[in-house]
Amino acid sequence: MSEIEEESLDSEHQTPETSRKPRLRDKAPFRVALILLAVIAAFIIVRELTVPKSWGEYGYYRGDNVAEWASRDQNFASGNEACGTAKCHAQEVEYTAKAEHGQMNCQSCHGPLLDHVKKPNAALQKIVGNAELCGACHRQLAGRDDKIRTVQIGQHSGGLDCTRCHDPHQPWAKIRGRKW
Repeated sequence: MSEIEEESLDSEHQTPETSRKPRLRDKAPFRVALILLAVIAAFIIVRELTVPKSWGEYGYYRGDNVAEWASRDQNFASGNEACGTAKCHAQEVEYTAKAEHGQMNCQSCHGPLLDHVKKPNAALQKIVGNAELCGACHRQLAGRDDKIRTVQIGQHSGGLDCTRCHDPHQPWAKIRGRKW
């Protein structure tokens, strides 16, 4: 047989899978790139669906958050001035200003007082000078600043209310006999 006849016999016996050239989609780098593009597309879609539209408007948070907080009802009065300028509690504010708790806002212990400022006859929350309230600032904890005097609550008070020995407006007044 001649060469031409052999080539024609070989081409007749070849199947379409064995005769075609490898396509681009059959190559590994193409498959990796396709998977990478699918992951990036999925990320972009999920991000668009989950991240609020106002994200990043004013910084690294939702811009709508500012308006949401501004629309909430205010519970706290503007400061100690609200207690002292109305002449309702001027003596207590002056008395406290001279002592250890003088830099604190009345609401740190008394809680939100805006309703009381608006309606002075409204009942105030009764304050119990117990270890839970006073301990929020004065409980001895590792790493707590030395500027605030701290105690080991259980050993210091033996379970008694702090107000048995301390006046909350002037904590050392009862102990040292000081009265402004």
